[in-house]
Amino acid sequence: MLGNLFKQIVYGLKPRSAAAPPAVERRTGSWHHADLTWLSGLVSAVPGDFAEVGVFRGAAFRKVAALAFSQDRMAHAFDSFRGMASPRVAGDEHYAAGKFDIGGPNAFVKLMDEAGVRRDAYCLWAGFIPECFANAPESLRFALAILDVDHYQPTVDGLKWLAPRISPGGIIALDDYIPAYDLLATKAIKEFLGSESRFDVVAEFNQQLILRRK
Repeated sequence: MLGNLFKQIVYGLKPRSAAAPPAVERRTGSWHHADLTWLSGLVSAVPGDFAEVGVFRGAAFRKVAALAFSQDRMAHAFDSFRGMASPRVAGDEHYAAGKFDIGGPNAFVKLMDEAGVRRDAYCLWAGFIPECFANAPESLRFALAILDVDHYQPTVDGLKWLAPRISPGGIIALDDYIPAYDLLATKAIKEFLGSESRFDVVAEFNQQLILRRK
């Protein structure tokens, strides 16, 4: 309660009324499929596609793609598919270069095939951040985007690219948000909250922060 009040005062953001997140048992570091379904429901009338930036093996993305398909949208996966880039700032060395390497884009497609995800339901944009954004159409807009890249600078760059592409009423869902920290993705998210006035806080749980564009 006090933490939310503090954020409202410091960042000028107020939680927007919305249905509460589902009552489920969550595992830190991953997106529960019930939460993804809840988020997709919040944006059912918002124009734009769905995206996940930092998909790893696709445990969340396969659900994102299914939800997008059910709403006649495209899902977009942004990732190097070769693991983490070289750490660029202090604190990021916790995740060494190559950590989370799955073997490239073709390996990800195989994982999606095995999970029963239709190939025409999603697009892959391969490369480290921000290079993976370079070939995406300028006209691309999102109703729901998940950003989960751990490192500080990729989180900064990811938020910079995503924020203007979120449709009004759309959601940015952020992982690795730990208010007691001041490094890694949390540092980037705090800076974003301190400088960005277009988003309201919808919810905070399981080290995940949900923002909605006004």
